[in-house]
Amino acid sequence: MSYRSTIARQPDALADTHAAVSAELARTDLSSLDGPVIGVTGIGASFAAAVVVAAELQARDRRAFALRSVDMAAGHDLCDALIGLSHRGRSVETVAALEKLPSAGSLAITNDPESPLAKAAKLHVRLANGSDATPSSTGYTATLLAAGMVVQRLVGAPDDAFAMVPALARQVLSAAAAKMDRLARLFPKRRAIDCVGAVAALGTADGASLLIREASRIPASAYDTRHYLHGPMESMDATTGVVLFGAGREIELAQHLERIGCPVLLVTTADGVDDGELLTVIRVPQCENLIAQAIIDIFSAQLLAAQLSDAAGLTDTKFRYRMSDTKVPEGA
Repeated sequence: MSYRSTIARQPDALADTHAAVSAELARTDLSSLDGPVIGVTGIGASFAAAVVVAAELQARDRRAFALRSVDMAAGHDLCDALIGLSHRGRSVETVAALEKLPSAGSLAITNDPESPLAKAAKLHVRLANGSDATPSSTGYTATLLAAGMVVQRLVGAPDDAFAMVPALARQVLSAAAAKMDRLARLFPKRRAIDCVGAVAALGTADGASLLIREASRIPASAYDTRHYLHGPMESMDATTGVVLFGAGREIELAQHLERIGCPVLLVTTADGVDDGELLTVIRVPQCENLIAQAIIDIFSAQLLAAQLSDAAGLTDTKFRYRMSDTKVPEGA
């Protein structure tokens, strides 16, 4: 299945995952995860998702942190409970992270209950996102949705913040698609693209930078908003681009970058911010839940990555680099 087609089918993938996770959580006791320190781990796009999930836990007054799987795999006792994210459940480092913490509460979120990660965890929640492509679209957003539902259950949230996400996904994908022809004129042939956001949106920025690298082979990096102001933005100019997620300092930053001749995409919940000559604004609905917001925010980056991939003549091109030691082999 093509990258664009998997992006388009996310409303259905999210609805299916919401139904599947609701049924699983109705019969799952998550109390073993409610430890003093909760770690969330993954690698690649799953680490970007871990940053988002940890931010929502922190917003709900839990001591939670996104932890690098390689640090966990070293056997350091860094948390009392660990949530491991991996779409297929075969990432070597994430499996090792859970195996190195046998006494901690642990939960794996994957699309395969027989995967190595599912077997390494004490608890498992299954995704129902169906097919995915490279770069990942349904796998990433379904992982966030499932993790968000777990967090809601863990903190005792009274309302389901994710029931409306499939409908919002359809709405946002349509609105973002209307801006892609404009972005196609402004963003191709960039020598680099930075992606910027704060708190949970730093995870979204990380996910976006990975999409751009994978789909178009344009060097892309992720930065925290405030950190970006302390030097990293100095190299940006008319030959680069910046993608910003947020409704605070990100607005002024976007306008400043436009003034120095740098094309900018701002994904924001703020009203009253208009397109400029080089500034493109995609307004998205505001969600109180940071994980739900991250799902909504990433759609614009997915479509931009697809646009840049087409412009580079790389539509649905497979990855060039396939390492032999990043996934647990089938049957192992």
